[in-house]
Amino acid sequence: GAEGSWGSPPPPPPPPHGAMVDTGILRAGFILGVFMLLDLSKYWISQLFGTRAVWVLQQDVRALRHHVNNSSVSPRSAGHRHARERLLRDKERQLFELTTPSTRRALFYGHYLSVLKGICGFVISVTFWGEPLFSVKRTSVWPLGRWLAVPHGHEWEAGAVGVAPWLVLSAAASTAICDGVVGPAMEFAMKRLDRGSGGFLDLIGGRSPR
Repeated sequence: GAEGSWGSPPPPPPPPHGAMVDTGILRAGFILGVFMLLDLSKYWISQLFGTRAVWVLQQDVRALRHHVNNSSVSPRSAGHRHARERLLRDKERQLFELTTPSTRRALFYGHYLSVLKGICGFVISVTFWGEPLFSVKRTSVWPLGRWLAVPHGHEWEAGAVGVAPWLVLSAAASTAICDGVVGPAMEFAMKRLDRGSGGFLDLIGGRSPR
């Protein structure tokens, strides 16, 4: 009795399994949220300043220049080459007209947002490397359980999700969600609100109100 009363207190009980699952899910959600914030910023830069069209033209011009410079000159290919050269000149003219100082700044910001996304992924991977990010029921991830634990698939229990696979999934899902769902939905809502504001969004983007 006395020894039990005056002895050291019993050790605290281990945290319930549900609490660990919630912490892991919060970490996974935080990673996805960071990526979505960066991708949404890139989406709005693209929409407001038209950088997507400029980027597509840049790729077209680069591909056409490569084709024109490396195509063989022969009587049979001369007409095709001249057509490519005319198309290249048209694309270069369009690119010159679209590449304004504000567009160049927007391209710069979009590029470094992509770099920042990579840096965030690297920091997160170093922080949580060597431990499961979160765990789910093994039946929920079969037959991909081992892949979701790469490179620790043969060490961890089935159902454990590592940081590297989750980063890959989150980066791809974030781009698809922001460009295909959240971004367009936000743009639609903002345009509805903008109808009664005198074209405020168009003025921000450097375009005349429609």
